[in-house]
Order: sequence, then structure tokens, then C-alpha cells
Amino acid sequence: MTTEELTVKVLALEKAVAELRNDRGSPARNANMMAARGAVRDFPEFADVIAFGRYFRVTGQLPPDDWNPGDPIPSPTEEST
Repeated sequence: MTTEELTVKVLALEKAVAELRNDRGSPARNANMMAARGAVRDFPEFADVIAFGRYFRVTGQLPPDDWNPGDPIPSPTEEST
């Protein structure tokens, strides 16, 4: 990854964090988040969603079509970082 590519990614992340911080303080958003907290845990798909998110966070890529929750998650590669 070049310095320019890294700079673009960092700037995008900083912008997203700033937007989240600004939105976090909204009373309407806080009320909605509190109402929704824990509501999805009753669904059987919740564990799968968490597993797919973990795969993406570890590898930086979407899982292949043949990957299933519970399968090993590969280590990140140079291309995915």
C-alpha cells in the first residue's frame, strides 16, 4: 500500500469517526439505540452476523461463499491490509 493510499484511507476513517461522534450525541439517536439494544439477540441469525463481522474485521475481506460461521478464519494477508 502506498503512502497516498494510506493517507486516503486514514482521512476517510477520520471523517467517519467525526460523523459518528457528532451523531452519537443526538437525543433521538440515543433513544433509538437504547430501545434496539439487545433486541436482535433473540434471532438465531444473530450469531452468524457476529461471525461474519469477525471474519471481515480479521481479514479485511468478505468471506468466500463456501465459508460458514464456525469455520477457521484465515490470518490477514498483505493484499487485505
